[in-house]
Parts: sequence; structure tokens; C-alpha cells
Amino acid sequence: MFDSFVVVLRELAELILIIYALVAALRAGHGGRLIPWVAAGTLAGLGLAAVVCGWLLSGTVDPRWTAGLTLALALGVIVMACTLLATARAIQERVQGFVERYAGMAVAPFVVFVFALIAALREGLEAGLFLRMVARMGDAPDAVIGALLAIVCAALLTAASRRIGVRVGALAAFRGSALLLSLLAIQMVLGSVQEVLHAPGIDPALGLALAPILPDGVWYAWTCTALMLIPMLYLLKGWWSGAGRTGA
Repeated sequence: MFDSFVVVLRELAELILIIYALVAALRAGHGGRLIPWVAAGTLAGLGLAAVVCGWLLSGTVDPRWTAGLTLALALGVIVMACTLLATARAIQERVQGFVERYAGMAVAPFVVFVFALIAALREGLEAGLFLRMVARMGDAPDAVIGALLAIVCAALLTAASRRIGVRVGALAAFRGSALLLSLLAIQMVLGSVQEVLHAPGIDPALGLALAPILPDGVWYAWTCTALMLIPMLYLLKGWWSGAGRTGA
């Protein structure tokens, strides 16, 4: 329940930051007329994410599709955590640059709609596939309850987003939660590799060779620990650089 709560809340909180930064940049650049397109794109992206997750989790889909998408999204989360792309400052800078490039163009409504749709789709897919992994690791009803509690908390965060947007740089928990996501993403990577190796047409010898480092293998915990050193080092580097700039 705790894992699913943290994962879903973290993904929704990142989406809130992206949408808040986009709306704030549009208002600052006299692009208030585009804000309805932000709302429409966000709702469309979340709806599409729900449909895609439902399709992937159905029993009619080739497991290799689910494993492949899970692997791609999990690697994306790890890269995000290592490069600290999900920090509030980076989000604001990227969104501001996006608005400056496209706000004055005739296609601005379409571009803003697609931007919000892609952001919501990505966060929704990540949350859905993370939730799938958590449910498979433990009690599925508890995972669902944790996800519902996270949605409630995300709604409260949305209501308070104006104040959060000012103070988000002080929320160390937001950056620190990247470590938990990194660990879950590493587990997702190893689990999706295991799914692919069990798919028809794959040489069983390859699965046997990698079995010790995959879930239920004797070296699985040590493999996760070793891979966690990468995001931990990047996160510590980011904290150290931030502390240096503050001290200067």
C-alpha cells in the first residue's frame, strides 16, 4: 500500500508541477487564451493512459508488449532521476523555454494541447505500470487502496498548487522520492527482462544464465543494490552542487 501510494502520488505530483509551470508561463506571456487547451490535453492524456494501461494489462496482449513498454518507461525513470530532470527548477526552465518558442505561433493551441497530453500520458503510463509491478509483488487490493489515497492527496495538492508552486524548491521530499522511484524502476527493468526471457521463441539457456540476477534469483537483491549506486551518486552530486551554489 505504501509503495503504490508513494509511486502514484509522486507521478501525479510531477504532473501537477508540469501543468502548473505551463499555466504560469502562459499567463506571464499573455497566453491565457491557451489555458483551456492545457486542461483538455491533460484530461485527454490521462484518459489515453488509462485506456493503454487497461489494454496492456488485459490477458489478450502479448506479454512482450507489456514487458517492452515497462522496460522503456523504467529506463526513462532511471535516466530522469540520474539527470535530475524532474526537479522543480528544471521543469520550470524547460516549460518556459517551450512557451517562448511556440506561444506566438498560429499552431500554439495544438502544440500546447499535445504538450499537456504527452506529459499526462507519460505520467499516467508510468503510474499504471508501477502500480502493476507493486500489485504483483504484494496484495493487489492494498496496492489499489494506496493508489486511491494518492489520488486524493494529489487532488489536495492541486487545490494548493499556487502556494506549492512558490515553495516547491524547498520540498526536499520531492527530489528524495526519486530514489524510491529509481529502486522500483530498477526492479521493473529486471522484472521486464525476466518476462521477455520467458516469452516464446527465446532461448531458455539465456534465461537460466541471467536467472541469478533476476527476481527470485540469489543475486537479485545485490544486483538492485549495486544499480542503486548510480542514481544515489547522481542525486548526491546534485545536492552537493546545489549546496555549493547556495554557499557561494
